Amino acid sequence: MRLAYIALAWTSGILLAANNPTNPAFWLVLVGMSLVVVALMSPDMRLAAICLVAFTLGGLRISLSPHGSAVAAYNNLGGLTIEGIVTEAPDVREYGILLRVSAESVTRAGTTAPTGGLVLVRAPSTTDATYGDRVRATGLLISPQEFDTFSYADYLARAGVYSILTRSSIEVLSSGHGNPLYNSLIGVRSGASDIINEALHEPAAGLLNGMLLGDERSISLDTRDAFAATGAAHLLAISGFNMVVLARVVLGLFRGSRNRRGTAAALVAIAVYTALVGATPAVLRAALMSALLVMGETLRRKSFVPASLAFAALVLSLHNPLVLWDVGFQLSFFATLGLAMFATPFTNAVNSLSYRVLPNAAAGLLRGTLNEPFAVSLAAQVMTLPLTALYFGSLSLAAPLVNLLIVPLQPALLIAGGAAVMIAPLFFPLAQGLFWIVLVLVSWTGDVVRWFGRIPNAQTEFGVDARLVLLFYVFVIGWGMAQATQPDWLMRLARFVRSHAVLTSTLLAGICTVALTGAVAVSRPDGLLHVWMLDVGGSNAIFAQTPDGAQLLIDGGSFPARLLTALGDRMPFNDREIEVIAITQPDEANFAGLRSVLGRYSAGIILTNGQANLGEAWAELQEAVGSTGQIAVRAGYTITSDDGVTLEVLHPPQAPALEDNLNDGAMVLRLSFGEASFLLTSDLSENGQQAMLEAGITPQTAILQFPQGGAALDEAFLAAVQPQVVVVQSDSASHRDNADTLALLENIPRYHTDEGGTIHLYTDGRDLWVVQERR
Repeated sequence: MRLAYIALAWTSGILLAANNPTNPAFWLVLVGMSLVVVALMSPDMRLAAICLVAFTLGGLRISLSPHGSAVAAYNNLGGLTIEGIVTEAPDVREYGILLRVSAESVTRAGTTAPTGGLVLVRAPSTTDATYGDRVRATGLLISPQEFDTFSYADYLARAGVYSILTRSSIEVLSSGHGNPLYNSLIGVRSGASDIINEALHEPAAGLLNGMLLGDERSISLDTRDAFAATGAAHLLAISGFNMVVLARVVLGLFRGSRNRRGTAAALVAIAVYTALVGATPAVLRAALMSALLVMGETLRRKSFVPASLAFAALVLSLHNPLVLWDVGFQLSFFATLGLAMFATPFTNAVNSLSYRVLPNAAAGLLRGTLNEPFAVSLAAQVMTLPLTALYFGSLSLAAPLVNLLIVPLQPALLIAGGAAVMIAPLFFPLAQGLFWIVLVLVSWTGDVVRWFGRIPNAQTEFGVDARLVLLFYVFVIGWGMAQATQPDWLMRLARFVRSHAVLTSTLLAGICTVALTGAVAVSRPDGLLHVWMLDVGGSNAIFAQTPDGAQLLIDGGSFPARLLTALGDRMPFNDREIEVIAITQPDEANFAGLRSVLGRYSAGIILTNGQANLGEAWAELQEAVGSTGQIAVRAGYTITSDDGVTLEVLHPPQAPALEDNLNDGAMVLRLSFGEASFLLTSDLSENGQQAMLEAGITPQTAILQFPQGGAALDEAFLAAVQPQVVVVQSDSASHRDNADTLALLENIPRYHTDEGGTIHLYTDGRDLWVVQERR
């Protein structure tokens, strides 16, 4: 188990350094100091010292990771041409082909320069480029996007991709520049897919390609949605589940999971399956974890599996520390951990239940065929359920029944399908017979999933706080390690708890009461005005709390999940009211997040600029507003709180007409407390800024929110404001696009949400403090 402790320390160092970026030299010094501690530490404390070294090395490793690429310097600068090598098999989609190209040179405005880094090229469907080809691609190079609950930029960054080439045209210059072995594996997978497509019709061929090869290209969008809604999507991806099911079937043929010949055969089966499906990084990761699980059961060591998983996490994160944030890695890791911890107990429980409710003959048949695959699936899903709720914001109510109906058939489907694919080149008539068996199994699977997918509310929204998910997995990992090592102190504690149940319950209730009381105390107002410029992807969203604890929310951005998380992090857990909500303009990019907020919190009053909007999204927002007091305000409207905070409306002078430009009439607010003031300009255009000056409004203030995320600023308006600090709510693309406008602030301190995350400003009415929460 020492390896598990070391891996935990290593991972903790990575997580700490990622959330608190520092210079690699800082971590290098810490590594040196920790090595000195190891040398001086007594033998009985050596493990703790080694964990300290692992912790500092983890921090050093993530600090050395690249945060961009050379070619990304050309993002969002317009059209250009890159030359490079295709590094992966083409990913064929309905809308075109995705190519990962290792760029070697870039040509822009007639000038060619050497470069480096991976580019995701969105190529036309007619593109004939393949792995190992040198290509010339011309198009628009852009930064990857961010969405509400999913950051495509972070997803690609984990694979070293920081640029996307769109609207591209592709020219193949030469071929044969890839790795011959990897090229052969791609050919094997492609050949297997061709055999399946020749033997079966759709949708059976597409489903078998997905279940056996992890190739979802031929599966319709409706069918993929049905698999997601019914909790069966794991069957369409190559994961540890597929491989463990396959390995357990092979082990069963050798009469016992602890038979060494059976273990060898299971490992061979995993290796063959890995080669068959193409040996991509995700597949290799699943194969490694599955093989470690099989070996751990054979060696009869409870500590082997957690130690082996720790070793796998250590090796994978050493190669690429960003893998720890990869959803696929997290699902594979915890699914495998669930199999190790719960597969056997669940199998025994299902077998016992079968003998209780069924005749012995029927129970014996189920025990030998269906019970174990179902229990294995259940064990994996129990451990991955919190991640599903966290990342996808939903849970499938139909999942238990659907998996009961289809999972027990998956071993037969995978083995028959794999055998058919391997036999087909040698003797197709025999393979065709196996494909007919597969057709029955895969058709049953598809029909069950699609039937349940059509049931209303088969999938329900279910959000969960990331901190609760982290706490759950910390507890599970700790419990698993304790079960494996069974330390004396834990055994004594367990005996005490069992013999003093009432006292233990009372103590737990007391601890929870103290924790809740402490949370309330910590969240009490502190006599300061707090303003958070929220990082919600470049849209306008500002949250403020007055010295006595009243809250103000200005707009909400376009990402509801991010906004709700931001509010939950800053509001007391028992506070469900926001006193003032201001909607500065009827632009969905700024108000989309408010619909979810109004479903969770009540609003004291809602302010708008009075401009109408005929869009469906605005109508839905008005429905969410309901009976809440809503006031169309104009310049001169003022709210003053008992604690000395004043909110003034400076613009517009009257309600804009329906056809007026949204940004010309955006509501401008000034929030003041003592000598400190904040000018909150939303998306006010240069025309709107000039209109304010012409109306004789004096916008002078200490802190300026840069209009339109840095896209629009009138020099005369800036001179009138005379800000001491400027905050820009921008994403990386607008940050680069608006470089000329931002140059006007050369001598003024400014903070960007795309660089520093949410910007927290707080003041006592005289002094101002600024915190970049990402730093």
